[in-house]
Amino acid sequence: MNLALLLLSFVGLYGCYITYGILQEGVYKFESPVDGSKFQSTLTMLLFQAFLNTVCSWLFNMFYYRKVTLPPVSFAAPGTSFIVAMLCSNEALRYVSYPTQVLAKSCKLVPVLLVSVLFYGKAATLLQYAHVALVTAGIVLFRLKPSSDDSESNSTYGLLLLLVSLILDGYTGPTQKKLSDSFKESKGLTLKPTELMFFCNFWGAIAVLIALFAFGENLDGVTYLLHPQHTKLLWEVTLFSLAGTLGQFFIYFTLLEFGSLTLTTITTTRKFFTILFSVVMYGHNLSAWQWGGVGVVFAGLSLDGVDKYLQKKALNMKVD
Repeated sequence: MNLALLLLSFVGLYGCYITYGILQEGVYKFESPVDGSKFQSTLTMLLFQAFLNTVCSWLFNMFYYRKVTLPPVSFAAPGTSFIVAMLCSNEALRYVSYPTQVLAKSCKLVPVLLVSVLFYGKAATLLQYAHVALVTAGIVLFRLKPSSDDSESNSTYGLLLLLVSLILDGYTGPTQKKLSDSFKESKGLTLKPTELMFFCNFWGAIAVLIALFAFGENLDGVTYLLHPQHTKLLWEVTLFSLAGTLGQFFIYFTLLEFGSLTLTTITTTRKFFTILFSVVMYGHNLSAWQWGGVGVVFAGLSLDGVDKYLQKKALNMKVD
């Protein structure tokens, strides 16, 4: 294992996603010096992200793989569900604290596992079920004993948005996998991760554009960002989008160089430190019970890494 490349992956993923999380929370806490208003257009922020992801993945495919495949229409569905899941997750930050959002999104394997088992006939391991049980128990523990700080109250609407986001995550991941397998069977080509990134963000950007005009928001969010007194917010949204794009590239780089076990280990610990940074920077007040819930969730997440390790070990023994 190349330690220099591993260190690059570690620093890149931590740096990008901790920056992403801090800036994301800051965007929703911004108050205009003109009239005290807050930035309301989550769709505009998503358009920035999807557009940047599309352009960067297209450029990478063009110059690294020397080819660009036009996005198949079949990827419009997971592309749309992927962007709507992000919409719900980002919009939820207006109604819940950032630690709550991060912890809730840590439950992503729950709907993914259910969809894979119930709709695609995939078998689940005992460790995966234990993972789901621990993560669910941790979330319940986190919600049973809220902090005494009234500013940490999480509205039912915000929690429902996170639930919808998780359900859509459950649909997106297995559907992307199924379409990737079908793509390989029909064309005899293995779909590269950055090609998948290009396909989903391309259709996601189109879905956001349609939504902006369908809901009558048009380019009001862009106009708000370009206001001379909102330069700080524009920089935050731009850096937030860049951090997300670079983070995706580091995810694919780590996956290709070191495999899913290393990626899971880094991303799991990163989520804990993201919560820690958020608590320190924005003064979130978590009770001892809530920290206990966080610990149970991350114990559950660690089982995912153990499960991947055991599966890889079993596969290597079979090959030998």
